[in-house]
Amino acid sequence: MIGLVVAALSASAAVSVARQRHGSAPVLGGTIVYTAPTANQGAIRIDGAARTMVEQAGLAHQSVRLVRIEGNGAVGYNTADMTPRLDGEPDGEPLKVPERAAEEIARSISKLEGQLNEKSSVFAGQALFAGLSKARIDTSRPVFVFSSGLDTTDPVDFRKLAFDVAPAGLIQDLKAAGELPALRGAVITFVVLAESGRQPVLRRPQSVYRETLWGGLLRAAGAPMVRFEYPDATPSESTLAAPVVAVPPPPGTPVPARTTRVPGEKTCTLSAATYFASDKAVLLDRQATLRALRPCAATIGSTARVSVEGHTSSMSKRPNNPVALRLSTQRAQVVAGLLVQLGVARNRIEVKGYGNARQPYSDPSDPRNRCVVVRFNTI
Repeated sequence: MIGLVVAALSASAAVSVARQRHGSAPVLGGTIVYTAPTANQGAIRIDGAARTMVEQAGLAHQSVRLVRIEGNGAVGYNTADMTPRLDGEPDGEPLKVPERAAEEIARSISKLEGQLNEKSSVFAGQALFAGLSKARIDTSRPVFVFSSGLDTTDPVDFRKLAFDVAPAGLIQDLKAAGELPALRGAVITFVVLAESGRQPVLRRPQSVYRETLWGGLLRAAGAPMVRFEYPDATPSESTLAAPVVAVPPPPGTPVPARTTRVPGEKTCTLSAATYFASDKAVLLDRQATLRALRPCAATIGSTARVSVEGHTSSMSKRPNNPVALRLSTQRAQVVAGLLVQLGVARNRIEVKGYGNARQPYSDPSDPRNRCVVVRFNTI
């Protein structure tokens, strides 16, 4: 790597230095946006495309702007001059020997990594979207975002989204409300920091959801290009634990039958985030869901009346949403079909879709409201 830097420096150093007036502040080579460290996301390592950008900034005697986003959405700014200088001193003469310049750039990158990781967030949470909405970012230069992307604050609180709220619908709502960040023209590389500490590792459906949501949000905010990098996991050095974003269990998790307050009645509840694709009436794994539902079906008597009730929830509190009503009905129909396959007579099953009305939990945004409830009598 140093050999490549040396070669590039030999070809471009004289030109890049000549373009800057003596004593002037270095021009900007790129921006690094990062969520302040917590124990829930891995440490930042400057590799891949980000390292190339920082090395090129050093070769051209440029700076890198640092945008730090605290857990409550507050934004802080700093600038790192990547110019390789004699003895690493801020006011030292720029190094002219290619080999020494390359070594100094590598040392500067190590120092920069330490700076990005050394101070934990002042707030136990993550608010990447809120910070991006406030931040002043030069979109004429490359932008790198370092974060797990698992926000725990509105309007992109993954604890409420529960990997089931439609990304397109959420993006449309934020655009209509004028809440999208100003990122027109930005070429963004999103470096996804691995889950760490108490934060469970995302399974593939949830990882795909995260990328779909952030890619859609950043493009809607004006970024013509958004790419994602997934570096190797590096343990966090922070001891500050942020709220955990629950990861739905795999679809094979058994669905128990529970007694309700109504005498002679039981229910079995299937979480939408566990069994269904995001915002669809499509099972993630049909055979695994059948296995999970079998213990419930076995408790349904041969003469029992069965009600299969679909429920949804969105970030909107508007009841009787027609989209939610349709989705809840379709999901209930899918579960009813599974029950028939497991031996429950079709003529004893009633399918109901309530959308985001008559929700099991009083908070409309409670992710537990996104479910299908099988209700049956035992008398």
